[in-house]
Amino acid sequence: MYFDLALLACVLSLLHVTLFFFMGHKKLELTANLFALLGLVLTTIQYVMLYKTPIPPFESLTGVLLLLSMALFIGYFAMYIKYKRPSIGLFVFPLAIIFVMLSRFSSGVEMAGDSVVVTFWLYIHLPFTILGTAFFMLSTLTGVMYFIQERQLKNKNFGIIFRRFPPLDTINNLNNTTLYIGFYTFTIGLLAGVVWMFYSSGRVNFYSTKLVFALITWIIYSSITFYKQFRGMSPKYTALSTIVGFISVLVTYVGVAFFVMG
Repeated sequence: MYFDLALLACVLSLLHVTLFFFMGHKKLELTANLFALLGLVLTTIQYVMLYKTPIPPFESLTGVLLLLSMALFIGYFAMYIKYKRPSIGLFVFPLAIIFVMLSRFSSGVEMAGDSVVVTFWLYIHLPFTILGTAFFMLSTLTGVMYFIQERQLKNKNFGIIFRRFPPLDTINNLNNTTLYIGFYTFTIGLLAGVVWMFYSSGRVNFYSTKLVFALITWIIYSSITFYKQFRGMSPKYTALSTIVGFISVLVTYVGVAFFVMG
């Protein structure tokens, strides 16, 4: 039941933010945010209810997808509170809809075997890794927004997209903030995952497919982060780098989750 209600709330939030984009009425903006908040609450309730099922949420694909949806909503509200730009929802809400839909049809799919020892480190690894992934997604979306807005300026097209999207400086700040938060939270999650792997099996299997793809993701984003921090990187190149870097995240969470689970 909560799956369907959460999906409906996500769809309605996307519908209203789209109407706001074209019409500009403040009531539509408020309604979109209310439905987004309702979607966050319902996905959270559904996640908590998974603890009543035979497969705990931290061991199921359903739980991972719901956490991703929740993290995207949290990221959206954090950016909205700071910059007051609901147009970001045009990019965030479709992803939330996809993840809620996938979670609806992935019930019963386990991400780990019964022999996995659940420890304190797992509860650090999972939320931080997923939160980092969500912020990597947000940095990619803001990178796309940057190129769209830049094109509007180059073509001197000061229409509805130019008016509804944030200025380039604001988009660049969003891109930088989401990139840094994503990198630091993903790093914490990755380190906790290595410790969890050691405690659960007595060794760290560096040939594990999940760990290999996670390390690839970390290496790409650490390269972007450190190069930007210490060598300098233009806003345009940063936006491009976050888009290219997100390909590794897609490989990690789509490839691993659906083709090499367990």
